[in-house]
Amino acid sequence: MLVRNAFPADFVDISDKSKDWADIVIERESIYHIFTEHFRSTCFIAEDRGEMIGYLLGFRSGSRPDEALIHLIQVAPRLRGNGIGRRMFSQFQAEAKKMGCKRITTHSRPENNNCNRFYKAMGFETASGENPVIVNGMPCVKDYTGPGKHRVVWVKNI
Repeated sequence: MLVRNAFPADFVDISDKSKDWADIVIERESIYHIFTEHFRSTCFIAEDRGEMIGYLLGFRSGSRPDEALIHLIQVAPRLRGNGIGRRMFSQFQAEAKKMGCKRITTHSRPENNNCNRFYKAMGFETASGENPVIVNGMPCVKDYTGPGKHRVVWVKNI
């Protein structure tokens, strides 16, 4: 398996995989192009014999340069649990440290049990703030991505 930086030509495959792997709410496809064009050093593709089997899209915050954010990480459903996500995360974390970041943040849907277990296993802690909303047993920031769209916010100091 190879983990490499993403390139602009990868955005169509990322978009297709997001639909095929369908455990997320599909984002506007243009955002994948923005990530692969402007945040290449913090976006990673996992490949096996030329086939994309995972990707991580992340970036360093422009307004908080000591913070890196993971926008989305996905692994082919048939290959989850084989360390692919861990390897991409490890490379993202190393790049974030190299950029001077002190923490990594991300968020997830409280119903996404696989994702929530992954972030916990990677050493993240929940940061629900004051008056969290509990959804699916997870402390969430109320209305984080819009009315009624409560999200688990994850933070890891690095």
